[in-house]
Amino acid sequence: MSLRTALREARIVTVAILVATLWTVLTVLDVAGRFNWMAFDTSAYVGQTAVGGVVGLLVLIAFLGLLVGLYSEVTEADPAPETWPPQ
Repeated sequence: MSLRTALREARIVTVAILVATLWTVLTVLDVAGRFNWMAFDTSAYVGQTAVGGVVGLLVLIAFLGLLVGLYSEVTEADPAPETWPPQ
């Protein structure tokens, strides 16, 4: 199924996946710019530490991978269900 067919047949799902992907990419960029990459002091648990930022980035990147997998399933042509009633 091409992107055009996916938009025609599952418009809400396709648009939701694209919006969620864009939001996740923007959030990854925002999180990457908010903490000090060189401050790996584990004694400071309050605020935006590097350890928390790296863990947050890993979770967001894993979520982005799941969205890409979901998008690839929506736009996949095979295996397609058989039409009902059979022709």
